[in-house]
Amino acid sequence: MERLDVGDARIAYTDEGQGDPVLLLHGSFSADWFTPVGRRLAARHRVLKVHRAGYGRSEDLAGGASVAAHARHAVRVLEAAGVRRAHLVGHSSGAAVALQLALRRPDMAGTLVLLDAAFPYAPDEPGNPAMPRAVEVAAEGDYERAFDVFLGGVSGPGFREVFVRELGEEGLRQAVAGSRYFFTTEGPALRSWDFGPEQAAAVTAPVLLAVGGEGERLGTAYRARGAQLASWLPDSETRVLRGVSHASPLEDPASVAAAVEEFAARRRR
Repeated sequence: MERLDVGDARIAYTDEGQGDPVLLLHGSFSADWFTPVGRRLAARHRVLKVHRAGYGRSEDLAGGASVAAHARHAVRVLEAAGVRRAHLVGHSSGAAVALQLALRRPDMAGTLVLLDAAFPYAPDEPGNPAMPRAVEVAAEGDYERAFDVFLGGVSGPGFREVFVRELGEEGLRQAVAGSRYFFTTEGPALRSWDFGPEQAAAVTAPVLLAVGGEGERLGTAYRARGAQLASWLPDSETRVLRGVSHASPLEDPASVAAAVEEFAARRRR
């Protein structure tokens, strides 16, 4: 694993495989959401998998990295690796980082694949109680229960088994441990991100908005948030990933990897 000091953070990342570069930007709680997907993509691509500040082996030295800071860290990783342009893949809050990177450094963004983008909020989204209730529980200091409340609400009751199947017991333990950072530090920083129609209109790279098909059954907001982004972005398309929820990179890594490869091959510039 490579390590990079970027001033306000120490960033760890892996760099594997050969071919068209792909940058993986994980969601909250775990730095390993994309580990199974990255393993598959590395058979035909050069895959850079970043541990975002505050997660995994990376350190948040600023005490609350903003979306802009996460995007800047990712740019530094690409520069350190000698990558001038990559396909950007972001899951949940990592999708916001991918959008911010594409906005500020359009020269580095080949395509974007955004899986269940967590931000920005949509005015017509369903009122899923998972996050508000999880925040309440976290405020009581029970971060493990907050982790269960949120992920159970957006991914269904079997999400712990999915973590263990793909990442092992240690992978689940690390995700639970990451809940403290999310609820106390990253969540507030993410909610302050300023991204609306004006910023979206400046994202010139082709974007695939991939949403988990099980989200509608679970009453999650990701379909509505994706639809709002689709209405703002100048070049986007939407794909529903059947049979998966917000945990799609672990539930069906083969399908996620295939969606990334197909879109990158079809829309590369």
